[in-house]
Amino acid sequence: MPEATADDGLQPERTLLAWRRTIMAMVVCSCFFLRWVPHHRWLAVAPAVLCLLAAGLAWLRLRRRYLRHVTGLQAETVASSISVNLWLALCVTALCAVELAAILAW
Repeated sequence: MPEATADDGLQPERTLLAWRRTIMAMVVCSCFFLRWVPHHRWLAVAPAVLCLLAAGLAWLRLRRRYLRHVTGLQAETVASSISVNLWLALCVTALCAVELAAILAW
């Protein structure tokens, strides 16, 4: 008979820290976009705002997701969810498309 895991929530803690690093990287990325404002005006603001919105939405969902995973690990019923990862991938793809358009425009 398999033994119950003795994980006190360390895996969700590592995931939480990884998401926090991702959010911080998105905020820093938006600051880099803002450096282009003197040269490209509103086209530089668009990716910065998109990046900040994505970071803000990820931050709002972060705490609830962390608590759900800790509870799921304790009950041994963690459900896999790809929606947040898919959403983040779509945001990064949209940022790349905006940046490519900005590069080709100038």
